[in-house]
Amino acid sequence: MEEDPGKLINSIWSQELDLPPSCVEFCPAHPSYFLVGTYNLQKDDAEPQPEKETKEGDDESSQPAKPKKTQSRNGSILVFQLQDNNNIVPVQTEPQPSALLDLHFNPNERFQDICATVSSTATLAIFRFSPGPGEDKPLKHLHTMDIEPMSGGEISASEGSEILFLSVCWHPSRYDMLAVTTNTGYVYLVHLPAWDRGWKLHAEPAITHTLEAWTVNLSSNLGATDSSDDVSFRIFSGGDDSKLRYGTVTWNPADDIPTETISAVEARGHDAGVTAILPLFVQEDGSEVLVTGSYDENIRLFSLAPYGRPKNLVEMGLGGGVWRLKLIDLDQTPNEKYRWRARILASCMHTGSRVVDVLQAADGEHHIQVLGRFEDHKSMNYGSDFYPARKDKLTVVSTSFYDRLLCLWQLELP
Repeated sequence: MEEDPGKLINSIWSQELDLPPSCVEFCPAHPSYFLVGTYNLQKDDAEPQPEKETKEGDDESSQPAKPKKTQSRNGSILVFQLQDNNNIVPVQTEPQPSALLDLHFNPNERFQDICATVSSTATLAIFRFSPGPGEDKPLKHLHTMDIEPMSGGEISASEGSEILFLSVCWHPSRYDMLAVTTNTGYVYLVHLPAWDRGWKLHAEPAITHTLEAWTVNLSSNLGATDSSDDVSFRIFSGGDDSKLRYGTVTWNPADDIPTETISAVEARGHDAGVTAILPLFVQEDGSEVLVTGSYDENIRLFSLAPYGRPKNLVEMGLGGGVWRLKLIDLDQTPNEKYRWRARILASCMHTGSRVVDVLQAADGEHHIQVLGRFEDHKSMNYGSDFYPARKDKLTVVSTSFYDRLLCLWQLELP
């Protein structure tokens, strides 16, 4: 029996942007607004120089090597508002000196108007979003630092190379901590004692990959939150080396030093780079249930024990590389159909967006079901998010990179 591909959905609104969109997120503090980050690889405007003629007898290998030229990128942050009539209006455009690769609002209830962005020049920037009557520029820049001063000079790019921040993730309950990943394969923890100063990036990587570290996520289910006590949490990362890696860290705010308490281990089973990680919950035995996405086009459900081998519970191909995963809702109230169910929005690169249910059925078996698929995008779908304030149906904004498309679509949910 063939798997149900899900309902095909059409857009109800679309617009071409000026620059390629790389990420998008609704603001939880002001849920009718959302931000789009863009990534633009600038063309070299300089006229090409003719090659130097080589005289007879000259040794070309003796000619001085040309230094490697780093790529020039810029970007922007776009602010939009979704109106009740499903119209989307532009609110603000903030040009950025570097291309943006990721952005996320702080999940802490007191600071859900604070947004972090990371860029192609290894910068971390913090913004506050505060719309109001007569406010034409609600997105306010608070501070930006790059990896060298944040690490106290311990980390810097070598000559002819560059460091990019590829992703960022807030700690889910500790508002002043986040993690970033780099193209050099490292996952770093960052402490923000204030929004506009004193940032500290811990130069010892929390996790290391042999290739690009595409994604990171944190789980706070192990200890205290906003207190002076030690905070223990799990850190998960995915890399271009096809590895999902995870370990446990304890952090004491007083000495500001994270300590590895359980060394990072690998979860095998991916056939290409691991590009998305979504922790769901911790089971009674202490194992973490999470979902991953990969370049190999599969979404997978894992059970990761603190010790011992991880278990791949179920997987399913979604037709495109699964770049981002966003939790729509998690139902852990058992019924006649399932013991638990997670509803997820997936950005699937060259095949558009998918809405899927991942669940454990009443008989204990695990399943993945596609509910809906949006395929109006003609290029890489790197970012999708849903309007959190509407409960009658799922309302989604999704983006595609090379055709610079921003779309709005809806799906009736069972």
